[in-house]
Amino acid sequence: GTKVFALTGHIKNTGLVEVPMGTKLDELIYEIGGGIPDGKKLKAVQTGGPSGGCIPKHLLDLELDYDSLKKVGSIMGSGGMIVIDESSNMVEIARFFMDFSKSESCGKCTPCRVGTTQLTDLLDKFIKKEASKEDYTLLKEMCEMVKDSSLCGLGQSAPNPVLSTIQYFEEEYLAGIKGETQN
Repeated sequence: GTKVFALTGHIKNTGLVEVPMGTKLDELIYEIGGGIPDGKKLKAVQTGGPSGGCIPKHLLDLELDYDSLKKVGSIMGSGGMIVIDESSNMVEIARFFMDFSKSESCGKCTPCRVGTTQLTDLLDKFIKKEASKEDYTLLKEMCEMVKDSSLCGLGQSAPNPVLSTIQYFEEEYLAGIKGETQN
């Protein structure tokens, strides 16, 4: 079958695109989407809407289907596809999506209601370069706790942007730890 994606972000041709399942991500970005404007380079693609994951440029050969996206820490979700160029900070991207999930939480279960708030606050510390090594450990543990113990799909998938950016862009989190220097 086919899938409709809402292609947006740092891409020349935005809009709704319908492609056959199994279409390669790089084909969608460069052939259909026209590539990245202003001579910048691709950094990542966030798929699946606010609860999706961020896929780094080295995985552009990925075929777009449910299983392939799941293997790299993302989801098909609502078909959202945000192209992110090299000028973006991935911790800020994760924080943006976590803030959305926090605001959408119904508040029924504590893991989602409190967990998304605490995750947002932790991400703020990394952005301000005020985080500690303990905060980094706590961030990962809290993501797993919210994912494993929330009652609905929103809470269970809210940590996906954080977990995928930690997996593929860990250096940007480490740069937010006080006293850490990056080579």
